[in-house]
Amino acid sequence: MSISRRLHLKSLLASAGLIGCSGASRAAESDLIGKWSGTLNIGATSLRLRFIISDAKTARVISLDQGNAEISASSVRIEGAKLGLTFSAIGARFEGELTDKDTLTGTFTQGAAIPLTLKRGEAMAEVPPVAAKPLTLTLLQSLRAEAGTPALGAAAQVQGKAPLIIVNGARSVEDEIAVQPTDQWHWGSITKSMTATLVARLVEAGKVSWDTRVASVFPKDINPAYADATFRHLLSHRAGLQPNIDMFHLMAYSRDPLLDAREERRRYALTALKQKPVGALAEKMVYSNNGYIVAGAMLEDITGQPWETLIRAHVFDPLGLSSAGFGAPGRAGMIDQPLGHAVSGKVRKPAPVGPKIVNDNPVALGPAGRVHMSLADMLTYLSAHRDQPQAFLKAASWHTLHTPPYGGDYAMGWVVRKDGSLWHNGSNTVWYGEVMVDPKAGVVCASAGNDAAPETQKAVSIALMSVRAAGLSTT
Repeated sequence: MSISRRLHLKSLLASAGLIGCSGASRAAESDLIGKWSGTLNIGATSLRLRFIISDAKTARVISLDQGNAEISASSVRIEGAKLGLTFSAIGARFEGELTDKDTLTGTFTQGAAIPLTLKRGEAMAEVPPVAAKPLTLTLLQSLRAEAGTPALGAAAQVQGKAPLIIVNGARSVEDEIAVQPTDQWHWGSITKSMTATLVARLVEAGKVSWDTRVASVFPKDINPAYADATFRHLLSHRAGLQPNIDMFHLMAYSRDPLLDAREERRRYALTALKQKPVGALAEKMVYSNNGYIVAGAMLEDITGQPWETLIRAHVFDPLGLSSAGFGAPGRAGMIDQPLGHAVSGKVRKPAPVGPKIVNDNPVALGPAGRVHMSLADMLTYLSAHRDQPQAFLKAASWHTLHTPPYGGDYAMGWVVRKDGSLWHNGSNTVWYGEVMVDPKAGVVCASAGNDAAPETQKAVSIALMSVRAAGLSTT
């Protein structure tokens, strides 16, 4: 799902641990503290990474080839010359050891384990987004062919200008049906900002407040550590919740469409709320799908309506997002929309639409990452966050959505980058997408591919920055 199991460094799901006081004391004196740079080689593809180890509890990694995207470590372990980092948002970890005072040799694991050697310091300059080559159909075709992904799509819109939409490839590797500009793409954890937007709308409608407590909705059978968690904590990944429930319990939830998902979502939320916390309330950001599912279940309990009904009535319909829907796009047994693809090595296998077929996360995870829509509708949604129409939300609500409530760089479903732009990515392991809102430049952009291989993720990232450049070049 996301910023949810992918190599791209912000999402888009492992457990996080705690560092004790004695460990923090030792780490404060560690030679591991500082900045480290290296290149992750994945076949013919490479990603330049910079790790910043601030202290025993705080670390982050920057992907220089993916728009300088950052992701915070959900846990940090320093034991002498050994370093362990977990990145729950992307289901990844790094394990390394000092081989000399300026070399950290280790392994980056996200599915496959890949050797990664880091050198002390900032050996590689960050790449400004404006340096990207403007996207053309020829460039997109080249990116897609190099990545080996069935289809890529990218779009941008500058204030006052017509949208730019470019697509290339096939809906399925097993068919020659070309992907169309109007086709729907699965956006994974990019759904999170939509759920946060729904909460803002319901706050203004007087149905909830940002400070509505978990215990006011679920007073029994939860870990007391979560009682005072609010929508602010849940939507900024500061509630102390585990990233996910365990796979054994996850298998009990339906992946086929449900007429009403409230019962399953409530059961999922209560399972998450019984887990051991990964940290104190507001203490640190641990990317958590669970937090958004709990938030969705709370909205359902308070309003008496399913999250799917609420988000359509309060977000999709008011913004005119007619192609927006839930789960894998398309109709059962047909290839009327792009299909997601599972990846094994260089082989892509379609994940068709139909009953009893695993092509997405369980329905209960809707608020955390099950929305699909066209590129045009995604631009419309992103433009709302750029233009902040007062008829949709008041200025104070937009500010709340775009401001990290407890520090750091994660707001309400958005990563706030150093230049003030908003970014997020998403994946359900068979799709991958990224979006950006840049209010200063007046541009919004989106890019997606219909598999989630590391090569595809890099291609999507390049396409995002390139379509941004192409949009700005038309002004």
